[in-house]
Amino acid sequence: MRLLVAVLTVLAVAAPVSSQTRPTVRVGYIPSDSFAALYIMADRYLPAAGIGVETVRLAGGTEILSQVATGQLQMGGTGMGAAGFNAVASSLPVEFVAPLHSGYIEDYFTVRRASWEKEIKRIADLRGKPVALNVRGAAVEWMLDQVLRRDGLTLRDVQVKIMPFPDMVPALESGAVDAAILTEPFPTLAEERGIAVRPLPRPAGAKATPITAIFWNKEWAAKDPELAHKVMVAYLKAARDLALDNGWKQERNIDLMVKYTGAKADVIRRARAHVLDPNLDMDPAVLDSMQRLSGEMGFLKYKDLLPVSRLFNFAYRDRAVAELGRK
Repeated sequence: MRLLVAVLTVLAVAAPVSSQTRPTVRVGYIPSDSFAALYIMADRYLPAAGIGVETVRLAGGTEILSQVATGQLQMGGTGMGAAGFNAVASSLPVEFVAPLHSGYIEDYFTVRRASWEKEIKRIADLRGKPVALNVRGAAVEWMLDQVLRRDGLTLRDVQVKIMPFPDMVPALESGAVDAAILTEPFPTLAEERGIAVRPLPRPAGAKATPITAIFWNKEWAAKDPELAHKVMVAYLKAARDLALDNGWKQERNIDLMVKYTGAKADVIRRARAHVLDPNLDMDPAVLDSMQRLSGEMGFLKYKDLLPVSRLFNFAYRDRAVAELGRK
């Protein structure tokens, strides 16, 4: 009898503790320094907010999108493009809620040094040439299209070759491709090895292009909007760690990029910094242009362009910014 009483007493005491177990958020990511805000959120700010976190490394944004839609993950990041647009249009339970990183086209467009100012003296000289992308129907394809249109070409005027970013540097070196849309740190590595150049100057007043964004399972957020709010506040704090005071080059942030990507710290230090606004603002105008191109290329599963208000739910971002104040 004494043993039974003791067990019941323990259970009675333990029950409230188990009901107060801290929530856990599963976050999908790919090992790229452009996902740095998610790494900082997961390591620095979710634990501080009393939220457990499990980071899940996956091969690409489409896989992250699929697992968020099915509830295997609560949130993650992916490139802006047809896959995400189609998911929203199909009413899958996902919603984009904030930018993850933006960038300037001139930082990504890379040309083989052995060809530049020889057989390729201008963008129009890429007609019929092989150009590398890592994926079709995404922001990188839109960026290439924008570059080509500056000199009268379109995507149909070049040979698009699909390959992972790390394979583009040797492809440029061997001549397998003459140009690429290449993300850091690979353009920096290619320049330092004399393999490639970034020939386009950045125009004064140029706006950064939204390239990746964070999204979450909208049913998860609707079920516990206060938890979703706390996650967004943590994400905003992480974004500001990068956006302010040269944060992309701060050692504590580089340490987390190294942890999650396996890249060398000195390479990250030398690479051109990505762009992320301290208030998570972004230029939404390009989203229509991206959708239009994806539609022209046959990647969209819908006809009428989705408005920004359908693609993004900025309510959580706006509430977090109001709570922390604008920077």
